[in-house]
Amino acid sequence: MTEFFLPELPRLLPVAYHPKATQIEIRSNGWVRGQLGTCFAREDDLLLFLRQRNGLYGPLTVPHADEQRALDVTDWYQYVTVIDSSVSDRSSLGADEADARVVFADIMDDFRSNRDAPGDLPYSRAGQDLWRRISPGFSRAQIQRFADALESFLRGCATEIGFKQADRVPDYETCMAIRMDSFGCQFIRLMTEYAADVDMTGHETLLADVHMHGMRQMILVNDLLSWRKEHAQGDKMTLVRVFIEREGLLLQQAIDGLCELVEHHESAYLAARDQLLHGPHGSRADIRRYLSGLDHLIGGSQEFEYLTPRYFGDGYVWDGSTSGWLSLTAPVTRFRPRPGGDTDPHISAAGSTDQSVPSLTRG
Repeated sequence: MTEFFLPELPRLLPVAYHPKATQIEIRSNGWVRGQLGTCFAREDDLLLFLRQRNGLYGPLTVPHADEQRALDVTDWYQYVTVIDSSVSDRSSLGADEADARVVFADIMDDFRSNRDAPGDLPYSRAGQDLWRRISPGFSRAQIQRFADALESFLRGCATEIGFKQADRVPDYETCMAIRMDSFGCQFIRLMTEYAADVDMTGHETLLADVHMHGMRQMILVNDLLSWRKEHAQGDKMTLVRVFIEREGLLLQQAIDGLCELVEHHESAYLAARDQLLHGPHGSRADIRRYLSGLDHLIGGSQEFEYLTPRYFGDGYVWDGSTSGWLSLTAPVTRFRPRPGGDTDPHISAAGSTDQSVPSLTRG
């Protein structure tokens, strides 16, 4: 099948843009150019990355943070997205799992050492810049969790490369477990704490159901909305492919099944959140701020995934649509009311086969 229908998803969580969203995106784009520009093979690849509007992910997921913390969070998400893009690129980190693990070990050595002169990797220099800006806002326990979170993310990324190299598709629970790492669920929660100026260390048991359902909802939504990109790249670590190749479903059946899971986990997240708010811990200001932050994290992440050209093709401009037919083959696609391909001549004549994956270097 070359297209599929994405049903309307529940969207029961709030969406807000930081009041300085535009300024933060622009400043963060400048930071990417200065700190990570040499990670891209060409200037055109860097510009392609910046056109994906990745600098809006922070303003959408921490809309109530003070401006500096919102900028720090935005730069962090840009940083890990550059790494994720390189992992998806078979001419860069995605070429070999073993080589990627060596690079990732070097990043972690520099990240943990906090030495004055980090290694030659721009990833290391950028990571240290972020570490020095963010760590003063963390407790000692959060600092340790922050380093562990980056290590888990890099481990998940390397594991995904291995599955792609071996042309293997995991089962559902294996895929979800690896995606918990490669999606960055640990640092996503930490960035939410940082933005709200709270410390949830030691509350993992209390928040277990909230986190489990919230993170699964985010991963499911991401895998649905990014399917066009992952399909083009032959990605094996996506739940759409798991349903097709491991469960034997047709594409539309897989999409519909995953949409049902989104609805289940979103409703379960809200139930777990409300139970916590109405329980003995619900009157604590830090718990309430953190849960409000999680609400905006989940709602804002989904908003970003609807609007980014990263998933729908370079040149895509969101018109607010959240449901419709999507083409897997058009250079630029959009949500359409009817099947039959993207027939707008301004879109179909774009001529590019670019699947919105910038080319990155290994360094």
